[in-house]
Parts: sequence; C-alpha cells; structure tokens
Amino acid sequence: MVVRGDLDVEGSGELRTSVSEALRTYSPAHVDLELSGVGFIDCSGCRALLWARRRARGKGGSMTVVRPSSLVLRLLRLLEFDRELEIRGTPEDTTPLTLEANPGLNCRGR
Repeated sequence: MVVRGDLDVEGSGELRTSVSEALRTYSPAHVDLELSGVGFIDCSGCRALLWARRRARGKGGSMTVVRPSSLVLRLLRLLEFDRELEIRGTPEDTTPLTLEANPGLNCRGR
C-alpha cells in the first residue's frame, strides 16, 4: 500500500481503514506500507503503524514499513519504534527491494 500526504489524526484513520480492508481481503497477509510520500507524521501516525503491525500479526500475517521518508524515519528512530517495526529501504540500506502491489489499495492522506 502506498501512503501519501500527512499521517496525522485524519490520515491515521484512513490508514487503519485501508489496512483492515486489506487484511479482510488477503488473510493471512503481508502488508507493505510504502511511506516515501509521507510529508508529515505525528504520534497518531506512529501509533497507527504499531496498530497495523499488531493487527497483521493477529491475523497471521506481518507488516513492513518500506522506504520511509527521512522525516518518518527520524521520528520512528527518536521514538525507538524502529525496534518494533520492520523497516526496509532506508537510505543506508543497500539491500535490493521487491514490492508486491495490491491494485486499488492506496491510502492517501491530505
């Protein structure tokens, strides 16, 4: 899933709805959240990422944060959420990255 815009209170609600829909459709599912287009994230956005991880695991799947913007990565590291979340595609990560797309499942914030 591609997340763009702000991952704030409003965007977090949209993210939760999209993740819930994906997990209902593809269970168990691995959810990739591609966050390179997120320009702003606040605590509610960070909590939504932890929620998505727990929700996916509870359904027998998993969740990965993919290519977070530098702003997102900085906040996740400051909050030490990077210890809980699987994150791939960071600027210092040189591992090749393969994404599976799920057409129609784009979560867009403002």
